[in-house]
Amino acid sequence: MSLLDYRIPGAILLSILLVFVIGKIGNNLVDPGRHAVRHVAEGPAARAPAAPAPVEPVSPLLAQASAENGQNLAKKCLACHKFEKDAKHGVGPAQWNVVNAPRASKEGFAYSNAMKSAGGNWTYESLNAYLANPKQAIPGNKMAFAGVPKVEERADIIAYLRSRADQPAPLPTPEEIEKAKAEAAQMAEAAKAAATPAPAKAPAAPAASRTAAAPAAPKAAAPVEPVTPLLAGANVENGKAKFRVCAACHTVAEGGKNLIGPNLWNVVNRSRAAADGFNYSPAMKQKEGAWTYEDLNAYLADPKGFIPNNKMAFTGLKKTDERADVIAYLRSLSPSPAPLP
Repeated sequence: MSLLDYRIPGAILLSILLVFVIGKIGNNLVDPGRHAVRHVAEGPAARAPAAPAPVEPVSPLLAQASAENGQNLAKKCLACHKFEKDAKHGVGPAQWNVVNAPRASKEGFAYSNAMKSAGGNWTYESLNAYLANPKQAIPGNKMAFAGVPKVEERADIIAYLRSRADQPAPLPTPEEIEKAKAEAAQMAEAAKAAATPAPAKAPAAPAASRTAAAPAAPKAAAPVEPVTPLLAGANVENGKAKFRVCAACHTVAEGGKNLIGPNLWNVVNRSRAAADGFNYSPAMKQKEGAWTYEDLNAYLADPKGFIPNNKMAFTGLKKTDERADVIAYLRSLSPSPAPLP
């Protein structure tokens, strides 16, 4: 047999092999399933994060809470935390004398940056929010525990934490209980507003109808009582307490992360839509100017009335003295607080 006799069947086999390989490559290039996955993974329309779920207040339950039951419930925490006086830190910090203590204050424990920047104290309600959902209460913290969903169990655990102190913190006063209820109701209202879908657009009217009737003028925002006369006597601590409702969506520490809303450090007299890295609504971007005292006052009174179509879900603070206290607190969040009017 000649050499040519070997070449002919070899060439045929090579051709078949090339067709098979090219077919496989082609399938990989045009596989519609792969393209569908890539479109989902890289598509521009990512869903916005859901608004934080409101947390039922714990203050009304603490007077009747069972520290003994709380101790039993806290056994699941013993893998990471110790509760005795002078106990050493474990995976998490020791929990002696924690109620009303500043956050990230246990000496010798390496707290996360998120916990360090959270600021404030471990009040009954801040402990309640943290135990309900640690990652929601302080995003980016190192706590791996998913949370305690039942408010009665959280009350018992907090009663146990209260007992772990040389001098247990006072129980909430009736006024503090009512304030916790009101703030929880406001958070629930904000979450409900954020979850309500926008109404469907009505079908476009025929051309003749559109030309026959002139468009209605936008409704003017209701006048807002000025806040500047109250700022000199405003209560910063009361404003900080009132701001807890806003803390579900905003951080206030210097360099704090943006959440559903932008970080509000040094916000007084700052330009609108100026927080680095936050995706503002077109309405907020188009509203030029700075956050003066009276602009903050108008926005806190009626966010949608002051800047229509902005993303703020909160319906507003109706009392001028409460807005003054919140603005005084926002003024304090600066290395050089803005001058008072």
